Amino acid sequence: MTPDNPLFTEKAKKIKLLLTDVDGVMTDGKLSFFTDAQGTAREVKHFESLDGMGLMFLTYCGVQTGIVSKGASNTLEFWAKALGMSYLFYNTSVKHRALEFLQKEYGIRPEETAFIGDDLIDLGLLARVGLPLAVANSVPEAKKLAVYTSPRHGGDAAVRDIAEQILRARGEWDRVVADNMSGVFQNPQRELCIVKGL
Repeated sequence: MTPDNPLFTEKAKKIKLLLTDVDGVMTDGKLSFFTDAQGTAREVKHFESLDGMGLMFLTYCGVQTGIVSKGASNTLEFWAKALGMSYLFYNTSVKHRALEFLQKEYGIRPEETAFIGDDLIDLGLLARVGLPLAVANSVPEAKKLAVYTSPRHGGDAAVRDIAEQILRARGEWDRVVADNMSGVFQNPQRELCIVKGL
């Protein structure tokens, strides 16, 4: 489906929160490691700056953002804080438990939530949110559930594309452009809720 589909527009207008996977969505899925001076393996992630700006634009327009990842990395916390995200779920093997947590603790309903996923581990969450989304490199099963699949690959501004399409559907993109041009736009600052091991 294309983002000009009425179903996408209808669902985009309802969301209060966009969650995203990391590897294969915010990155190209490749994992890089190095060994520090103490002999500890450290992970390196390569993020696309356009994705970061897209997520900040969403937050600026009142849509909270967050990460749901099976992995764990200090980099995730740094990136989430830098983008003004509200939630970080890591070491989360059953991803739809994040949705249950958000509903119980913050009253955020599934139909008010969007999620970008790319692999089989994301299917449970994709099947439960109001606006399921995928990227070009997603497995066919994820694309089948998605209301919109970005034509861009993970790590290649797919998240930015999705954020922009959501804001266009909500009629807020022109304000984002104007506020960047005038200098009114400010990077959002939010307190980050970190949840481990759901």
